[in-house]
Amino acid sequence: MAKKKPGKKKAAGLAKIKVVKQAGTQAYEKSLNKMRADILRLVEVNKSADLATADVGDEADQATQSSERELMFELSDNERNSLDAVEAALRKISTGVYGVCESCRGKIAAPRLQAIPHARYCIGCQAKFDSPRG
Repeated sequence: MAKKKPGKKKAAGLAKIKVVKQAGTQAYEKSLNKMRADILRLVEVNKSADLATADVGDEADQATQSSERELMFELSDNERNSLDAVEAALRKISTGVYGVCESCRGKIAAPRLQAIPHARYCIGCQAKFDSPRG
């Protein structure tokens, strides 16, 4: 009588779990991909607007244009941070660790992920990071 390989049944069980986990993240992945596309589109619009703006006019006009450019750089920094967070969440989906708090390794609640699909921390850990250290 031939012995069964012990790893075969376990591997089949793990594959089933991974399929279930991926099915549960499809909506989040779709939302994250939409967010990514929106951010990239906004970055392109900002680049186009920045290229179209030239320093013309008197000193007051140039000062206004300079402050507008500073605001655009600040926005692009925020967009870059948002894009990084979205892409990190997409990588987590592909590696199977999406929805896990980076601090306590607990599960991030579904309502939090629905509100912020790229959340890195559970609500408890996020509150600790956000609270003023006094």
